[in-house]
Amino acid sequence: MYDSAPADDILRASGIDPNSLREIMPRVDPAQVKVRVAGPWFRRFWAKGIAAIALPNGVFVQPAVMERFRVGAEPERSGRLIVHELMHIEQWRRLGPIRHISQYLGDYLRNRFQGFGHWESYRAIRLEEEARDAAAAVEIGLIR
Repeated sequence: MYDSAPADDILRASGIDPNSLREIMPRVDPAQVKVRVAGPWFRRFWAKGIAAIALPNGVFVQPAVMERFRVGAEPERSGRLIVHELMHIEQWRRLGPIRHISQYLGDYLRNRFQGFGHWESYRAIRLEEEARDAAAAVEIGLIR
């Protein structure tokens, strides 16, 4: 098993042309984004069910996700996940760290204070909705 791979390699293996993402992610070059296995210390802070997290310096995934990439299992699912996470990197770069974190946490906390559970609050974060929309565009063939 390897511990990292360029995002563009995973996209290509999934049938997605990395150049097709430029229109919706002008600040992200998938060839320059590393997808890495997150260390156990980092994963301890992840909510149950989280497969990956994007930070300004790359995408961090669960070991099982990296293994799926390595063996080529479920390529469409892998492609959607990487597009989703690359959109988060686009958001980090577009908004900057303070605005990104403020909007992300602000949406989450507002939803929690309105009585929504964790997963409902997470799904209602505007930045998550944008990332899901980008992944959905790949799924329905708007991006190839």
